Amino acid sequence: MEVILDTNQKPTGVFLSLSEWEQVKPGVNSSSSLYKLMDELSHRDIFDMNAEELADHLQPVVEQTVKQALDNGLYFSYPADPDGFPGAFIHEYKNGKKVLIEIDAQTGREHFIKNL
Repeated sequence: MEVILDTNQKPTGVFLSLSEWEQVKPGVNSSSSLYKLMDELSHRDIFDMNAEELADHLQPVVEQTVKQALDNGLYFSYPADPDGFPGAFIHEYKNGKKVLIEIDAQTGREHFIKNL
């Protein structure tokens, strides 16, 4: 961090490198425009991320989306076994219920297989 001085040696600003942001971040109001700007600038561009970095970056969004779906009475789905049975998915509900279904590749319709 560096203090920027005018010609009279009066402080006029602060230079904060992106590498120092993580150290300063806890002390900055998270609703401030400075926080939002620095937080956005400190993230790598998604096109420069490897698969693991992208998964970590998207994890909070995924968790929030799943929570909203469950809170709205919906379910979330994920592949049951993409290698052995590519059309099989598990629907998981807020109450913990899990259902194995198969999606017909030609019609797009779901077929119930069994409760898990």
